[in-house]
Amino acid sequence: MRRVWVRAGALALLGLAVLVALTIYFSSEKVPPCFVSGTPTWRAPKDTGTHRYEVVFPDRAACFFAIDGRQKLVGELSLPDARGISFAAQLQRDVALRTKSGVFTLDVRTGKLRRGGLAPFPSSTLTLLDQEHGVMYVTQRGWLGFRVLGVPSAAELYDVRFKGFTWNPRFGPNPPSHGLSLAPDRPELWVLDAPNSTVHVFDVSGLPRAAPRRVEDIRLSKPLSGDEAGCAQDCARIGSLQHSSDGRYVYVGDAGDVIDTSTRRVIENLEALRNSRVQLEIDWVAGRPVFPR
Repeated sequence: MRRVWVRAGALALLGLAVLVALTIYFSSEKVPPCFVSGTPTWRAPKDTGTHRYEVVFPDRAACFFAIDGRQKLVGELSLPDARGISFAAQLQRDVALRTKSGVFTLDVRTGKLRRGGLAPFPSSTLTLLDQEHGVMYVTQRGWLGFRVLGVPSAAELYDVRFKGFTWNPRFGPNPPSHGLSLAPDRPELWVLDAPNSTVHVFDVSGLPRAAPRRVEDIRLSKPLSGDEAGCAQDCARIGSLQHSSDGRYVYVGDAGDVIDTSTRRVIENLEALRNSRVQLEIDWVAGRPVFPR
């Protein structure tokens, strides 16, 4: 009997050793910058045509997805100095990145990163100006839904909630509606509902006289919960939303989903976007970068 126990103990120790070894092995494996092996290094187009890219910035990387090429990952840049990227914005013909260690400027033509530049600070309060309807949309911490303010009076016109959807503030994400995007080709406002992993679509054609009207609730393919992989700061998934410049697609940060706005269905999930909420579109026109607004 004693031999049996000794043998069982030895097997248990062996199994534990194997588990530890495998854990060390897999944890030491290098994760590709854009989470996909074999991705080529980004090279700017040299031809005279037009190319559109959704550029996603997970920690220490830039990932270029072809908007008109079925959202294929066509290039990546490793940015080892840009640890903890929290915001990206156009800076003339470059991209300014706010990071944990300050601001860097990325020359997307050469892929070179240099210290310095100007970049906004990320905020838990989002504002979006709708000039056509003379209003501003606002989301903030502790508020599931959004407000509509008159411009320039700043008077609150409507307090819009997501009827039938709930949220317990003690259990993330907070802010719960950290995503606002106005369709460039139709009077639609898309709003993120992170606690329920849903994007709500509103018809805003009646503003400012009539309140926004909810017309669709789109369930995301992955929940907005947990932390971004490989993240250096502010890692909780709170999300972001961005339309492509032609209005055909909506990109959902921290979920990774790409939504076709004509069908209002998720058509792709991008792993880099699953682990970042920092994104922007860059178009390449006749060999030069253009930043659509």
